[in-house]
Amino acid sequence: MPLYELFCLAKPGLGKPHLASMISSIGKKVLASGGVLTDVKSHGEQALAYDIRRPGERYSQAHIWQVTFASTPEVLKDIDHSLRVDETVLRWIVQKREYLDRLPNTHRVAKMAHLAAVPEQPADAQQT
Repeated sequence: MPLYELFCLAKPGLGKPHLASMISSIGKKVLASGGVLTDVKSHGEQALAYDIRRPGERYSQAHIWQVTFASTPEVLKDIDHSLRVDETVLRWIVQKREYLDRLPNTHRVAKMAHLAAVPEQPADAQQT
C-alpha cells in the first residue's frame, strides 16, 4: 500500500469542532477503504506567503493541517471530491511518499532489546 500525505489549507477562524469533523471525515474515508492513518498534525493558523483569492474574498492566513495515511489509490478520488465541494477548504495537495515498510516482528524487537540491555560478561568471569 502506498503512503500518502495530504496537506490542506482551510479558511481561518473555523472552530475546532468543524476542523475536527473535516479531518475525521477524511480519516473515515481512508479507514473505510482498508487504509491506515499513520499521522495527523494541525499546524494552527499561519500567515500565508501570498494571498489566496476567492470570488469576493481574500485570505492572508489559513488553518493548516496534514494527514499521512497508507491506502489504495482509489480512495484519492473520494478524498479529492470531498475537499473540492467543501467551501471551507482553500487549497490541498496529496503527495505520494515512499512505500510503508513492514513493521518488524515484536518478538524479534523484544529479544533485540533484551540482548542490548544485558551487558556482556568478560571471558574471565565466565571461567570461575
